[in-house]
Amino acid sequence: MGQPVNANWQGFWSDTAREQGVAIWDSAPGVTSTAHLPLFEQHFAVDLPVLDIGCGNGTQSAALAAHYPRVLGLDFAPAAIEHATALYGDSGVDFRTFDLADTTAATALHAELGDVNIYMRGVLHQMPDDRRADAAASLATLIGASGHLFAVELAPAAGETIKSAMSESPTAVPKMRQVFKHNLTPAAWVDGKLEELLTGAGLTILDTGPITLEGTDTRVDGTRLDLPMTYAVARRA
Repeated sequence: MGQPVNANWQGFWSDTAREQGVAIWDSAPGVTSTAHLPLFEQHFAVDLPVLDIGCGNGTQSAALAAHYPRVLGLDFAPAAIEHATALYGDSGVDFRTFDLADTTAATALHAELGDVNIYMRGVLHQMPDDRRADAAASLATLIGASGHLFAVELAPAAGETIKSAMSESPTAVPKMRQVFKHNLTPAAWVDGKLEELLTGAGLTILDTGPITLEGTDTRVDGTRLDLPMTYAVARRA
């Protein structure tokens, strides 16, 4: 993914403490990847590698490594990979920089690993619209004939939830404000957009539904800032 988005993500992770839970989406696995297992584990063959795309500081990658023998945590921000390596370098996860919108890199990674399963949370909605089709094509290349994708993206209602939380006071939801500080604003996302992108890349949707991101930020009244999201499980058609 090109500038300026790459620079924005690099800046965000460079400006973030190397601690679990600092980023708004860096929730404990018990309410995130481990909690998601019932939605995708029946589709993920255990003999295939699992890619955690957009792994950030590696929290979910390390949790997935407790359930699958080979896990790779991928993120295009080198600073994120530095965080992940520092925090979870002893987890057995292979952390690497990787740009999902680079279809040539996806082809090379598939040549190295063969078919894979993919866990991906909150990646596509942050991409420029003109790179999403390439990202979806890369997903199809990576899962190949036998892999599956589990993808989670913001639901359209998340925008209003964020706007409401930030309007409560000038200092409300500081972790969300840190995201906006680095110009990582969530893109407009309409109902059916996730399914449209995946089917446009030749994937078949096996399951989809609502899900909640239990974030690490709090509103003015002390309640947790939760965001509505949508998940999809898909494979090659």
